[in-house]
Amino acid sequence: MCSIGETVLLTPCTRMPHLPVLYARGRILEETSARVGTSFANGSLREGKVGRLIFLGTGDSLNPERAQTSLAVLLPGDEAMLIDASSGTVLLGRLEACGIPLESVRHLFISHRHFDHVGGLAPLLTALAALPEAFLTVHAARETLRALRGVLELTIPGAEGWLGKRLGWHELLPNEPTELGGTDVIPFLMNHGIECLGFRIAQLSSVAVVAGDTRPSPEIVERAGGADLLVHDAYGPQSAAQQAHAMGHSTATEAGQAAHAAGVKRLILTHLRASRFADPDALAAEAEAAFGGPVDAANDLDVFDF
Repeated sequence: MCSIGETVLLTPCTRMPHLPVLYARGRILEETSARVGTSFANGSLREGKVGRLIFLGTGDSLNPERAQTSLAVLLPGDEAMLIDASSGTVLLGRLEACGIPLESVRHLFISHRHFDHVGGLAPLLTALAALPEAFLTVHAARETLRALRGVLELTIPGAEGWLGKRLGWHELLPNEPTELGGTDVIPFLMNHGIECLGFRIAQLSSVAVVAGDTRPSPEIVERAGGADLLVHDAYGPQSAAQQAHAMGHSTATEAGQAAHAAGVKRLILTHLRASRFADPDALAAEAEAAFGGPVDAANDLDVFDF
């Protein structure tokens, strides 16, 4: 038994210094280190282990119970890529909690320019600048790249120069694949009201599709066809469809319908509102009824193989 703050956990745990928070409906996650431990050995990525997603943040922009959107995908050679950068320094804490060394993060794919998806970029670049062996390529669509570099110049002038040639910027074009040493990433347009990309990630014979912020879209069904795993936005229940669509999002039922139409093997819900607005278990049950297959509502630091 050990304690963190005033919370007592009845299972073995490891104290994680400097970890900001481990959220789950307002309480510290139990058995977090046990779940994360399945991904890593001796504090580092298991070399060659691919087909694995680690959710660093699963909350929507205003969810105080979770970190905001980011997930890690393991690459061969003890490297990792990130999809989205959460909302700030919490990203660094999540990487530390997972045992992902900062210098192993080689690629960052940004879906769109909303603050809850890009806020961790400046802290990440600042931290990487102090590591001589670190380098990073930021991948995003044209307008998103322009916005990212503009925000950096306004909020932390000179940050790009700190890494010099170790920092690269790569413009993504819809439906044009990016190859990362055995991992193919295909971006596709989604319906979020601004320039916004989803990602089809293929490693060996496994495929995961990430559709983080989107209204229902036939493009998702097309790109997720036959995938092992679909990660999909779930703003709330079907009764909140009008509000969800007005905000550029989907309901749990619509996520389930997309998974069913695409014929995926498993559906993971993310970008979740606070539990006082939408119960994650109820959303998973609603999506499962529409999908007819297995559904999980992701928690921060959850690990899924595909």
